[in-house]
Amino acid sequence: MTLRSFEDRVFVLAVLLPIALLVAALIYVPAVDTLRTSLTNRNLRQPNRPIEFVGLSNYQRLLTGNEMWQVTERSLTVVALTLPLELALGLGVALLLNERFPGRGIVRTLVILPWMLPPVVNGFLWGWLLNGEYGALNGLLYQFGLIDQYRFWLRDPASQLTWVAIVQTWTRFAFPMIILLAGLQSIPVDLYDAAEVDGAGWLARFRFITFPFLLPSFAIALIVEFIASFQIFDVIWTLTAGGQTGGAINPGTKTLMLYNYELVFRDLRIAVGSALSYLIMLMSLAVGLFFVVRLYNQGTKR
Repeated sequence: MTLRSFEDRVFVLAVLLPIALLVAALIYVPAVDTLRTSLTNRNLRQPNRPIEFVGLSNYQRLLTGNEMWQVTERSLTVVALTLPLELALGLGVALLLNERFPGRGIVRTLVILPWMLPPVVNGFLWGWLLNGEYGALNGLLYQFGLIDQYRFWLRDPASQLTWVAIVQTWTRFAFPMIILLAGLQSIPVDLYDAAEVDGAGWLARFRFITFPFLLPSFAIALIVEFIASFQIFDVIWTLTAGGQTGGAINPGTKTLMLYNYELVFRDLRIAVGSALSYLIMLMSLAVGLFFVVRLYNQGTKR
């Protein structure tokens, strides 16, 4: 090993070691501690009770309980409503912004504004828009004669998850749009020119060129947005769950993360909440691996 090579390795180690220690301190150490806690009977409402190792009892209790599967069903409902809307809107805007037109840079900046705002802000903003007494949506529809009286949009339990999906789509669609736009700009223009010479129309070019080349981008967008929708908290909390201190959690929109919040911060059942955190992580990881294997790998083989 030359002196220069040794100095380079020492420099790389000196740069990476503090970062690795910081990541370990902020992520891996708490994760290991959470796993250890999930295997105990820790409950902050019973501080004098000895902390004992209970193995997988907390996981078994969650998986055999009805509430766990009810909130999982609601989380999957939000995902099923949100993902198609996000991807369709993101793809449509990406196709539009991939074209050249005056003011394209300004439009690109405006499109990502909802994503730049914190989800809590978007939740409160839409809560004001949908307010049944003074909401802007009611005022707009009333002015155009589409309704004859103000409606309480968020009062009906059957439509609450739909509104959550709409707000989540508004908040997050810019991310898949950016990923898909980057994928569109990486497609060789020569392929489109050759297809056009062969007489392929817009739909054929999209089907046989654009969509196959976008599969890796779709996989990345699906993974990230599935996790964001599956683990949604901010939008639901501010929009329908009663985000005020001590407020009751809306049972109609109690998803996995709301249930986890209730276990840890309301009931102080730290061990059960830690077990639920790992179950959420494992479910997200399983879906993420599925998208990688089925879409990303398929797209990169081209």
